[in-house]
Amino acid sequence: MVQLHPVRVRTWDPENIGKWLLQPIVNHPETKIEEEKITYPQLLGQFIGMPLDKDDYFASIYDLLEESEGRLIQLSDKLNKQITPERLKALQDLFEMNTKEHGLSPNRIVAFLDGKGLLPRLKDAGLNRRLRLTLIDILKAFKEESGGSTTHSSFRRIVTDLVKWTFNHIEPELEKLVFDRGLPGFLWYGSVTESQKWFLKFSGMFGFHLIVFDPTGERWFSKTIGDQEVLTYSFQVNAESAMPFPAVKPQRVGTVAYRATKEVDRLLHHDDSGLYKPFQFKSYLTRSILLKTTLDEAFMLAKERALVRPSFAVENGHVVIPVVFAKVMGIEKERKRFWDNIHNLTEREDTKLVRSFPFIEERKGNQQFHYRAALGKDGRLDPEKMKTAHWWKYSKLPTGLQTAIGEAIARHVEKPLLFPQPGESFEDLQLYAFSQSMSLPDSVIQLIQLFDYPQYVPTMLFYNEEKDGELSRADANAIALIHTFGLDVIIINPQGHQDIERWVTQEAIDTHWLDERSFNEPFREPSVVKKIFRKWL
Repeated sequence: MVQLHPVRVRTWDPENIGKWLLQPIVNHPETKIEEEKITYPQLLGQFIGMPLDKDDYFASIYDLLEESEGRLIQLSDKLNKQITPERLKALQDLFEMNTKEHGLSPNRIVAFLDGKGLLPRLKDAGLNRRLRLTLIDILKAFKEESGGSTTHSSFRRIVTDLVKWTFNHIEPELEKLVFDRGLPGFLWYGSVTESQKWFLKFSGMFGFHLIVFDPTGERWFSKTIGDQEVLTYSFQVNAESAMPFPAVKPQRVGTVAYRATKEVDRLLHHDDSGLYKPFQFKSYLTRSILLKTTLDEAFMLAKERALVRPSFAVENGHVVIPVVFAKVMGIEKERKRFWDNIHNLTEREDTKLVRSFPFIEERKGNQQFHYRAALGKDGRLDPEKMKTAHWWKYSKLPTGLQTAIGEAIARHVEKPLLFPQPGESFEDLQLYAFSQSMSLPDSVIQLIQLFDYPQYVPTMLFYNEEKDGELSRADANAIALIHTFGLDVIIINPQGHQDIERWVTQEAIDTHWLDERSFNEPFREPSVVKKIFRKWL
């Protein structure tokens, strides 16, 4: 009858884990064999973050698995959740008994699991005993974490998964265990569910080696096992999200120059540096905040880079863009200054001038099915679901930009700037905002594609002479979405009439009243001389 006594390793060589695992346990200085008691070193290690070259990172994990020659087994993405109908029925009976008894003790639960054949029966009695005692300790820890009860809502799921994975992953390794080689190790990449966390804790407490790659730097493993018990190696940066583990070993390996460039980028072009490469944040989400300004400031700031505007920030995968959303009522007495301000914007390539209304076609038809299909579990629109839908209009755009547009739509629909119409419920308003947001004009999409977030902010300039039509509700929805994404919006009505205000809450707009009203003030194109002069400036 074997008695295992694992002792946590205090030092390690992260580059030679495979070789370390291949050594017979008698070659380790910590190993002691006293009759049936085996004291051996147990390795619990975590790699926090990831290097700048992701291909090199994943290739090194594959190298580790290959070097260990089967002594390190990848569990992430490979956990087998199969269970026989008989065991599932026995578990259901146990859960019903646990509910009736208002929570059985961990000792009784393990006794019932053993009696109902829900735990492996190994050839070695010592391993059998250790397996059951470890499970009791796990359930005690769960009970303490759940407020002193085993009737917690997640108890059924965790115990069921522990039983599945014990039969599917622990028992096979213990059945073929060769004691002079010792227990193998499990490798995990990425984050974990609650059940997976408890299973890894169970495996570690039993005596398996555990190696965790935590690219986002959550440090969930050390929190699960105990900070003092886990050895840690940290890379340069934490990933924003854990990329899927590649199905095959990456073949690309970065050159010395490539790695050096990545290191320079990390040091000089980080989020807070202010020294940004072109389109450095192409995969980031945008979030706009309204600048309250004077009219002169509105025209001035519309020509300034986002990064020099008040309250610009890059944080947690978001670029916070201070924007102008101004409505100009009337026209200035000093016409030259008024038109100079406008021409200074309209002659830029990243300004779109709109003079005819409505400028967007209103979508008809009930989009409720598409809307509901795009909702996440939290009841909010999920950009990832929208991106994969057949009705998604923006699928030709880069993936990061699609996500940013989807997130802007989700924010716009969650808290619409539009007024509900008479008899329109809030849910109807959200459905309208969603439906109309699926058809931004190509000219607007082109502006968004040109937008390098920290740099010059594209401007949508609307000059409403009220000659050929009215600014529609669909127009107002598009303008609100454009503002939400992070573009500047300036609307000029020389007659001083309401247009956007009929559809959008005034709290969202910075309104400027000028000293005159003009009922016949067509848009003035800049003179040829002025165009030539500006071209050579």
